[in-house]
Amino acid sequence: MEDNFLFISRFSNNNPNSKPDTYTILDACRYGLEKNLPNLISLDYYDLYFQYGLKGFEEQLENIIKVNRIRYFYISFGAEDFTIDPLFLLYLKRKYKLCILNTSQDPETFFESRDRYYNQIADYILPFTIWPNQSLYKNYNINAFTLYSVYNKNMFQPNNLQKTIDVSFIGNINKANRWEYINYLKNNGINIQTYGVGSDNGFVNHKEMIDIFNKSKINLNFTDSALSEGFDFNTNTNFSIGTHINARIQQAKGRLIEIYLTNSFCLSQEGRGTRALFDDDRITFKNKEELLTKISFYLEQEKQREDISQEIHLKALNFDAANRFKEILPELNYVSKEIKQLYIDKEFIRNYTTYHTLFFFNFLFKGKFLLMLDEIKIFMTYKSFDTKSLWYHCKMQAIYAYKRYRSIKK
Repeated sequence: MEDNFLFISRFSNNNPNSKPDTYTILDACRYGLEKNLPNLISLDYYDLYFQYGLKGFEEQLENIIKVNRIRYFYISFGAEDFTIDPLFLLYLKRKYKLCILNTSQDPETFFESRDRYYNQIADYILPFTIWPNQSLYKNYNINAFTLYSVYNKNMFQPNNLQKTIDVSFIGNINKANRWEYINYLKNNGINIQTYGVGSDNGFVNHKEMIDIFNKSKINLNFTDSALSEGFDFNTNTNFSIGTHINARIQQAKGRLIEIYLTNSFCLSQEGRGTRALFDDDRITFKNKEELLTKISFYLEQEKQREDISQEIHLKALNFDAANRFKEILPELNYVSKEIKQLYIDKEFIRNYTTYHTLFFFNFLFKGKFLLMLDEIKIFMTYKSFDTKSLWYHCKMQAIYAYKRYRSIKK
């Protein structure tokens, strides 16, 4: 593929708008594309929006497409992200005859509330999921190639550290029934260390996470989908736009791949997600009783743990982003489909306008009042908000404002 290719996403690695020392699947996408596309241009649309505001962002993006004669336009959205106006994307597609690719995180949770509205503009969808559910995508007249998960293998290296942790879990402890599992293990004498939201040891950065993988005799992975009553302040993810029935969905959690990329051992909750990645009875558990049994067994079987880790490590390397895009990109043909009708429902508009309160407050605190006016125009145009989401956004900004006040006072 020799045509000029524009990739926009939300990157974490070395990004001023993200936590330091982090690395995400979106960074891996950029790495994989760079390895396969000599004419790639990549930029962080979040940074661009924060710098220029709505009007400036759209002008900058269109100028990049025009000057560089972009033919392929790949948009990889962050989780629950409504930054970009779909009407603007439609305008770009029609004017520059763009072939648009679209990737979104957690479609199991956000497909109905967000993804399907952006997907209708795209010529190809490359979802991070055990999907595509071909019948679902075909019902919307969408071409889909599943990425599952993609990673930069260089960011998940084996460190050959001494195994000083019996069992570990890194993630959001508050999701679903994870506490039930963890407390059950503790009550049955298992020394388990937890890290992340709601955990015993708190948040860890990327480097610390890799060390924990390598130090753990057994790492744990859960496949339950996102279920929360509100806003995740650590990720700017608003799970309240999803629905409670999503708790029945099991996802292909990338954590399983991350652990085995480091050549470390992991036991994963049973589910289609696990089976889609590594169909192996030795590393799965169906309930907390089976988990306890397998932990007790593998803690005493160091050689078996090492053999399994090495075997699945080789399979995990197939999910390196450079390899996945090398397989997928040749399958794409340049066809910019005609969009006769763009469907935007009230639900999407409510979520779109509410999400933009994040930019409104950011521009307000930074004194960028002209940029703030663009957000007010959005509010005045659509006059629709999701009140529950708006409350969480305002709460988050109030916390940030208080922290700024305390910092200035000191």
